[in-house]
Amino acid sequence: MRGAVAVPTIPNFPQALLDEHMNWHHANHVNDPSKLPPGYGQAFLQFHRNYIRKAIAWYNQQGYDPALVAPWNAVPEPIRQSRCYNQQVEARILYQPQTIRSVEELGRLIEGSGLHGCIHQGAGELYGDSDMFDFDVAPRSTLFYNIHGMIDRWYQNWEGQGRFAEGLSFWNGRFEREDDEMLRYVPADGAWQFGRVEGTELVWHTAGDSCAFGALDDGRPFRVWDADGDGRLEVLFQQPADGSWWEGRVRDGKLVWGQVRVSLKE
Repeated sequence: MRGAVAVPTIPNFPQALLDEHMNWHHANHVNDPSKLPPGYGQAFLQFHRNYIRKAIAWYNQQGYDPALVAPWNAVPEPIRQSRCYNQQVEARILYQPQTIRSVEELGRLIEGSGLHGCIHQGAGELYGDSDMFDFDVAPRSTLFYNIHGMIDRWYQNWEGQGRFAEGLSFWNGRFEREDDEMLRYVPADGAWQFGRVEGTELVWHTAGDSCAFGALDDGRPFRVWDADGDGRLEVLFQQPADGSWWEGRVRDGKLVWGQVRVSLKE
């Protein structure tokens, strides 16, 4: 699997950030991924979501090239074809998130199937980066953010429909501005609300509605994620009646709906 172009190590990466990642993994290390303790799946996903945001904020302050740490759109094919890679689990995460009952189950799938470890191992071999074999120093490699940014997109993909299953119809992320914002769907009347921090308060504004499309929590394919890789989250769903796909983008605090072409395996 060797032969790809080598990736750079991030210069002057803070020891404090390395220690934070190292300490989490040492405290939560499990020798057998098939025997993860209760709560591990959710903790894994939430820790790494918060960690990469913090690390990339530092990275951007240094003026480094953001393209080097951008999430992969997909796992490189040589890694997907490796013996350790579970393509069935990947397909379920990407194309059937509604079958995953909780964030805990999602995290356990990613870790318990060996998918996470296999991607690290495969990336280290493919790009000749030994940091990928060592959780203590992996965050100083740009590959770490390619991988975990992609995994966080898987998490976002699940949050689209998975949060309905948990009775939580709100999503946190970057919809319009650089700061995190919140988007909330009210199933009772199809209304959408948009929340931003103003001063020290989270203030909600009416963002529109999706009444014309019916109840979006009815089990149809539904996502809230960065569908086009522009760094902003969109609402994406399929209309059961005709199979058409619709996308909602936040513009000036309002959801603007438009029909799009989407190809997803189900």
